[in-house]
Amino acid sequence: MMAPTGLIYGETGFLHRFADQLDPSAVEAAKAGAAEVRAGARDCGDPLPGCQRLNAAVTEAADRFTAFCTEIEQGIGAYASIARGSATDYVGADGTGRAAVRAALAAAPPAGH
Repeated sequence: MMAPTGLIYGETGFLHRFADQLDPSAVEAAKAGAAEVRAGARDCGDPLPGCQRLNAAVTEAADRFTAFCTEIEQGIGAYASIARGSATDYVGADGTGRAAVRAALAAAPPAGH
């Protein structure tokens, strides 16, 4: 989209809105659920065959799921950071480019000389 002044226009607000929508709360809830499941895997003693193996599997699955959720949380944070950083970089580069053009125009000899 061209801005009314004829300059390139980037909708950096979209990047900020996108970053704000990256909500880690669902992943946090999933991690909390995994912690509850893990806490429920208690020592069941010898009378129940296979119970120790089941609890070990539950504990391992909960730990792996928690680790996976942690990676997702980090990814959400990274995507949000990239989006916000891209918007900031775009605005900064636009200002830098504009200043360079203005400086070059100011330093140019008047037309016809």
